[in-house]
Amino acid sequence: MDIKGKTELSSLIIESLDGNITPERLKRLDQLLSQDQDAVEYYVRHLRIYSAFVRRGQVYFDTNKPDIRNMELWDELAEYEKNAPTIEIETPESAEAPIEVLKFEKSPRVINKFSLFSAFISAAAAVLFVLIYVKFAPTVASSVATIEDSVNAQWSPSEYPTKVGERLWNNEGTRWLQKGMIKLAFDYGAEVIIEGPAEFKLESPEKMHLYSGRLYSTVPSGATGFIVQTPYSTVIDLGTEFGVKVDFDGTTDVHMFKGKASLIPGSVGEKKKGVELIAGQAKAVASNGHVQKIELETRSFVRKLDSKTGVLWRGESLNLADIVGGGNGLGTGTIGTGPALPDGHLPKKVTHTNFHTKPEYNSVLWSDFIDGIFVPDGEMTNVVSSLDHKFSGFHDTCGDAVLPVLNGMPFREQNLSDGILDAGVQLDSKVYGTQENPAIVMHPNAGITFDLDEIRKEFPGYAITAFRTRCGISETVIEHGTRKEPKADFWVLLDGQQVFATQRDMSIGEVKEIDISIDENQRFLTLVTTDGADQIESDWCLFAEPQLVLE
Repeated sequence: MDIKGKTELSSLIIESLDGNITPERLKRLDQLLSQDQDAVEYYVRHLRIYSAFVRRGQVYFDTNKPDIRNMELWDELAEYEKNAPTIEIETPESAEAPIEVLKFEKSPRVINKFSLFSAFISAAAAVLFVLIYVKFAPTVASSVATIEDSVNAQWSPSEYPTKVGERLWNNEGTRWLQKGMIKLAFDYGAEVIIEGPAEFKLESPEKMHLYSGRLYSTVPSGATGFIVQTPYSTVIDLGTEFGVKVDFDGTTDVHMFKGKASLIPGSVGEKKKGVELIAGQAKAVASNGHVQKIELETRSFVRKLDSKTGVLWRGESLNLADIVGGGNGLGTGTIGTGPALPDGHLPKKVTHTNFHTKPEYNSVLWSDFIDGIFVPDGEMTNVVSSLDHKFSGFHDTCGDAVLPVLNGMPFREQNLSDGILDAGVQLDSKVYGTQENPAIVMHPNAGITFDLDEIRKEFPGYAITAFRTRCGISETVIEHGTRKEPKADFWVLLDGQQVFATQRDMSIGEVKEIDISIDENQRFLTLVTTDGADQIESDWCLFAEPQLVLE
């Protein structure tokens, strides 16, 4: 960069660090950093100088323990001062005399090479002293981050703090998280989730070292420049979400999920050309500094951690069957439970209860994610949400219902007078309704509505983009009297509008794929099963592997 370019970049960096930068100027800074690797290195130097001044300019009064690291340097300087030869300076005699103006003839200037050499040595010594001070002077102890959350964290040694709200300091050396995970909120603004086993060190509010293990970093725009240093690389954030995985030999994988960052290969002090990572890319850095492209691992990092709700989200889709069972969509629900018709209560024990009822819409009060439940009826207009969305297109039904809407199978029916259901529920010879193979099990006639806005609140910054599932009637139903071919229909609504429906043609052995796009303005997702213009016996209807896709 030329002088003009450096001047402009310096001004932009200072405005950014002071928090006074305008959106237009921030866009210009981002443009310079994305186009010129020299600009990135210049930016990093600014950050290091800035952070050094901030740390050394702070005074902390909440500790009585002096930091005595690297006292050898100060002992050596004191010893030199004590034993250095005395320099005598002649003091001119005091005399009162008239001031006489002397005139000198001009003569050629003679430079004393020895004096010049001495001056050069003195200047070099001063520079060397400054460098030694910067390198070895004891770091001013300061707290740099707060433990925001913790799940089963175990430290070595065990006395490291794990309580939520405790502060972590930059003078506590390398930490070893044996197992579990923690979420750190850095004073600079970044949030980092670290998974054990991991070895790391906190250097400042805007920089940390990861020697082994993995972390996921979320850096808002106001904290641009957060640095993760690994044994053989440096990751400099440019407003991103990224994951870093470091093996015990120091090799590093960096996975970009949002935004972009600069990846500089090599150990600390090595000058190598950096590469830019953008969302959807991943790079591996070997011990020799070699960088190669790798596949993005979308499920390898915990991106959201909440010990209160049990959320440990690695980017997977949300399981609607788990939500039916009272969970958060990530495996915390109970198999064999769900809201009972017609009022939506959560039964202590699931039993067969045949009933005939009016198609009233009832709210589900024990789950924030389930809006309500109802019995559909094709002879009238049905309310399908708490905001009074209506739908009148259901086929005419017998009006009977029998079981709650369930997260999987609560039992295996054997030798019952009204039929046999042995070996669970199946589609394409695959058993569903388990933790491993989830399914929403619904006997006709039943409808359930999910509140997508409440789900979005649990995952800020992410959008629900699709609903995906497979629907069909369980193949494990054995002949029941004269009823050899159970039939049923499946429906999917968004805000009361039909987006999928079968046409009285679904029978045992048939499976249909459902893949529906969802935009940010759509709030209610409704799943419905109705009988196939006959009775409801043996109609074990499945929405298999029902997923809400988050991006």
